Amino acid sequence: MTVVCGTDFSPGAEPAIRAAAAIARRLGDELWLVHALGRSATALGDDTRRTVEAAAEQRLRTDAARMADGVTCRVALTAGPAYAALPELAAEKKARLLVVSSRGHGSLPVYRLGGTSERLAQVSRVPLLVVRDSAPLEAWGRAEKPLRVLLGFDWTASSEAALHWVKSLRMGAPCDVTVGYVYASDMMGEAERRYGLPQRHPFWQPDAELERLLARDLSERVGNLGGAGEVVFRPKLGVGRTADHLLELADTERAELIVVGTHRKRGLARLTSVAGIALHMSHASVLCVPAAENEILASQDVPVVDCVLVPTDLSAESNAAALHGYGLLTQPGGELMLAHIVPPGDQSDESAVIAALRGLLSSRPALRNVRIRTAVVRHSHPAAAICELAERIGADVICMTSHGRGGRFRAVLGSVAEGVLRKTRRPVLVVRSPRP
Repeated sequence: MTVVCGTDFSPGAEPAIRAAAAIARRLGDELWLVHALGRSATALGDDTRRTVEAAAEQRLRTDAARMADGVTCRVALTAGPAYAALPELAAEKKARLLVVSSRGHGSLPVYRLGGTSERLAQVSRVPLLVVRDSAPLEAWGRAEKPLRVLLGFDWTASSEAALHWVKSLRMGAPCDVTVGYVYASDMMGEAERRYGLPQRHPFWQPDAELERLLARDLSERVGNLGGAGEVVFRPKLGVGRTADHLLELADTERAELIVVGTHRKRGLARLTSVAGIALHMSHASVLCVPAAENEILASQDVPVVDCVLVPTDLSAESNAAALHGYGLLTQPGGELMLAHIVPPGDQSDESAVIAALRGLLSSRPALRNVRIRTAVVRHSHPAAAICELAERIGADVICMTSHGRGGRFRAVLGSVAEGVLRKTRRPVLVVRSPRP
């Protein structure tokens, strides 16, 4: 594969060349060193243009020999502005990475739209590395020290692509990775919305139990990063723009490279873009990775089901999901949670309900070392209760029945299964009740 590096021959471009060479060397890629001549070159006479091109090509070869030692390096000239020409050439060469330098705008009090690096991030379909300081990447490339990486994660497709890139870096040489997730701090509270935890703190104060659950979920979702180096998970409370808190976390963790996915937002939406703000404000180098669905799917591990939640109202139809949920647990040591939701004022004998739940699978001997747990949850909204419980226990799958209600009956009573499908971000297996 190839790495494309853009240079304008200024001293500020040298960190990009050195960093690109280090990455290409470590990953075994070919390096292309590229200079965009700009629109003005087309206005020159033929002789003058040839002279300019010859001088630019010679400078590219000189810089390649001086800063890209030990790497197969080719040079190229392109016409047009850098923000358009570089992504086009990177796509043409099927590059895995486009590298440029930028000093950033960290001293500015507000986020300023514009700039070559931000324009590149807007149009490039190739991951873009904007280099502030090449020294950490050069040391990583020589395997002298691990690279300190902050991965900004939020369970979106672009975050999956960023995760794939971090795995690639760790396969090249050791990286100490901090997986950062900025969680919401609105008045509803993420603790209550996602996990059903009570609102025990003011919305501006961190919640230790919530952060424990988020760290667990991050660990499960990220999985094995491969390679070498430490991996830690850091949920961080966010009040305001997500990017500001991610950059604060980067400073706290002394990150040398920030890796984020990018949705390539346009217009005023760029004012809240995590990638855009990081490109302008970060003191560390920034790698912006656009989503590429085929690569994301190829990079994901095959899911293993270790924990299944089966909610039941203890009717014969609803209980049928218990066996289906048990059947999903093919690995020893799995966990099956059988849950019953009751209204807050319900006077049912809880011990009798638990006994009924345990009896659902009592005739199944051995159970392949599956641990069976039970829960009686008091909640006025069954679908919300199921989703919150699934998050608290870290269920890999929710398995439940649907009574197949339709038409006006469903419109009046609602469907718990449909409500769960709308609310949860976890896989759901809906078991249809057999019809007579």
